[in-house]
Amino acid sequence: MAVKLHRCSGMWAKFGGHPCWRVQKALDESGIEYELVKHSMLRPLRGDVKTLTGQKKLPLVEFEDGTFVRGSNVIAERAKGGTLQAPGETPPFG
Repeated sequence: MAVKLHRCSGMWAKFGGHPCWRVQKALDESGIEYELVKHSMLRPLRGDVKTLTGQKKLPLVEFEDGTFVRGSNVIAERAKGGTLQAPGETPPFG
């Protein structure tokens, strides 16, 4: 599964409440490989994110087919539970 993690460029923000860090940590701990795509920390400068999703909020995970999942809690929970997949994919069994 090849995914892209779209997050803010504030890589220094490694505290529990920061949504981008929480998602990146969950992906790392779950052993999910991803390509890191950094965006501006300033929402007004996230036109590329708005073009992709219709909103300027981060983080989000983008799949190979162009679909994505938003919401730090949703992404982190799915990563930890082993159910992070593109919308419409069958969850892995095991």
